[in-house]
Amino acid sequence: MKKSERQVEVLLETLVECASITKVIESLPRGYISVKVISGHTYYYRQWREGSKIISSYVPESYLNIVKQKIAIRKENEQLLKILKKDYRKAEKEVLKAGEVSEEAIKEANAKVLALSEEELANPRKVVKELKEALLA
Repeated sequence: MKKSERQVEVLLETLVECASITKVIESLPRGYISVKVISGHTYYYRQWREGSKIISSYVPESYLNIVKQKIAIRKENEQLLKILKKDYRKAEKEVLKAGEVSEEAIKEANAKVLALSEEELANPRKVVKELKEALLA
């Protein structure tokens, strides 16, 4: 395998991983937990921003730990996605520098990956192989 082919493979692997993590993030709740004490009683709300508005949703105490865990998982995945996007941009620059693939072809591959379902993204090797064959053909 040539170095440029490996660079394309790394680019596609990173792209597929970014798409998978994005799908996970979309399925998890946004925001944070806000605690309010009203008349001596404690109430929990999940709050998040939509545009300039802050939206609140009451969280029963029985679901509090589950919601907190999901919010924490979302935040961890968002941090991981930032790192992966940096890696993706670096890999994209290397591939473009090698001249093996055009910028338009990379954009097409990106659009194809974003259109994939979670089930299709569950097998990343297959997706990378198909995209690599299409890009290098």
